[in-house]
Amino acid sequence: MRSEEDRLPAEPDTAGPDHAWSRTREAVTRDRRARLVGALRTHEGDLALVALALIFFAVAWPTYFITHSAWTVLVPIIAALGALPVAAARRAPFLAWCVVAVACAVSVPLRTEPAFALGWPVVFHLALAVCLAAVILAERPVRVAFAVGVTILLMALNPGVEVSVGWMIGVAVFSSVLLLVRWLVASRRQLENSNLRLARESERTSRQSELRLLAEERNHLARDLHDVVAHQMSMIVVQSRSAPYRLQGVTPAIHAEFDSIAETARTALDEVRGLLGVLRTDAEKPSVEPVGADQIEPTLLAARRSGVDITWQLTGEIDRIDETAGVVLHRVLQESLANATRHAPGGLVVVALSVSTVEEKGIPPTATLEVDNGPAVPGTLVVPGTGGGTGITGMSARVRAVGGSFSALPASDGGFTVTAEIPLRGLARAGKRTSPGLG
Repeated sequence: MRSEEDRLPAEPDTAGPDHAWSRTREAVTRDRRARLVGALRTHEGDLALVALALIFFAVAWPTYFITHSAWTVLVPIIAALGALPVAAARRAPFLAWCVVAVACAVSVPLRTEPAFALGWPVVFHLALAVCLAAVILAERPVRVAFAVGVTILLMALNPGVEVSVGWMIGVAVFSSVLLLVRWLVASRRQLENSNLRLARESERTSRQSELRLLAEERNHLARDLHDVVAHQMSMIVVQSRSAPYRLQGVTPAIHAEFDSIAETARTALDEVRGLLGVLRTDAEKPSVEPVGADQIEPTLLAARRSGVDITWQLTGEIDRIDETAGVVLHRVLQESLANATRHAPGGLVVVALSVSTVEEKGIPPTATLEVDNGPAVPGTLVVPGTGGGTGITGMSARVRAVGGSFSALPASDGGFTVTAEIPLRGLARAGKRTSPGLG
């Protein structure tokens, strides 16, 4: 006997090749149907005009004989000229109007029904109205004026003065309404464009505001980091320097170790101050121009090309200046040259940069920059000072942030001298690592 499961009907195999093929065909059919619907929606305006043109032609051909007389072979041609151009009213409105207007003019002398108060069939009137509306809404103003004027003159060919004048006035009113619609559409488009530009401008202003807030936050962060980190590292330097004198039984080896800790902390402090100083400056005034020791000579050459009476002397290994010191030296030079050209135009500017790469008597290698500008040439226009500039203060802060010394003093001849001396900490550490006896 068969079990209960054997008596149940078997389930159809839906995983076979025939089923997969049918599903593929259904998917292809759906895809084609979707593309067809999308194409119809895209060209639904053109399709509507084609349908209207065919309806006009279907009515104009058989009814043309009722009011007009022409050779039988010419009637379908005239009917086609007066009706079918409606299909192209969206793509070529002016050409479509011209063809329909010609068909209307040709039909005027062919009118045979005295009781018919129009010069051409009613279908031609409707086609002319559609094409004229397309011209008014889409074509250039010159073509619009021509089409409206010719259509008004064409209405004068209708039989009877009252009919002619009435149709001329009707065309004028019809054209005025469509011109008003065109103006309203153009105004709305301009309003949309203005709103779009306003939105873009608002977005740009918002982005600039965010960048400004970000810059201010960076400035605050740099200042806070400088206050906290610099204070703590300064305490490490002070404690390391004073430890041998505060503690008992400090051997020479321990004394040297404290000196090494103090020197390392001092170097780190200088680098932190320099980097945070650059961070604050970049936050306040973003700049993408190259800055560093390798830009010093190009800056001098650019100043000479701009008309500054300048001479300079560069001694020592300029390319061995570390990055932090190079940025500070270059900024000091730029500000000094700007002050010289602003407050002493025409005066001689003498720049001297010397680099000492050898550590002597515990003094680290240094780079010394001196910018000496003479008084302004008599007769030149000097920019009046306002007393509110921050150039010298900024230069002094930069130099002192990396452990250097700075001075800006007036000269006896009426000029000004700026001097900046910056320790080259990177060279000092490199010299210690490569000195004999150190690993």
